[in-house]
Amino acid sequence: MNKRYRVLFFDFDGTICDTYEGIEQILDLTFAHYGLDVDRARYRSFVGPPLNETFEQLIGDRERAYEAVGYFRNLYVSEQAIYKTCLYDGIAEVLERAHASGYTVAVATCKKQEEAERLLEHFGLSEHIDFVSGLCYHVRETKTQVLQYALDALGVSASECLMIGDTRYDVEGAADVRMDCALCLWGFGDYAAIRNSNVVMRVRSPRELAERLLAATE
Repeated sequence: MNKRYRVLFFDFDGTICDTYEGIEQILDLTFAHYGLDVDRARYRSFVGPPLNETFEQLIGDRERAYEAVGYFRNLYVSEQAIYKTCLYDGIAEVLERAHASGYTVAVATCKKQEEAERLLEHFGLSEHIDFVSGLCYHVRETKTQVLQYALDALGVSASECLMIGDTRYDVEGAADVRMDCALCLWGFGDYAAIRNSNVVMRVRSPRELAERLLAATE
């Protein structure tokens, strides 16, 4: 791929970090608290989309869904489940190389802004990240809103940017703002179902992502 982007937007859950263990733990506790009987086989599909949408679908009431999300978020931090997270092998090197190559490196995630920033700091990645756009309830809650906020804040055109993520929410959010997307096949996505025209590449590992995106710029 020979197109030079100025800004690389990385999703967090399923792209930079495998956050499943901690999320699974707190989903169990939250569903039990609200009397929801949810098959664990569905849990992985809940990683990536805005949690308020997931809980609204399960509970059927918007305000109670926000309450449940608040319960989840409080437990996620207080029970230290936030740290039951691991970096995908090679992704730290991708972020470091991209930053060193002159890209503006940003995170665009439907994870709560403070949680994403805390984990980036925890893993020593903050020095390679120029900007973080995360979820802020009642302000920006969808991937489209998260990306548009970042575009406005950075003062760049979507045509100069690449979204790098693992689910249809990343792909569709990027499409909504007319941005290309690189689909990461190591996360939580239903990859066979994703056929959007803005997907310019599918990569099987962080190493492949670096080879296809960075080799020509170093």
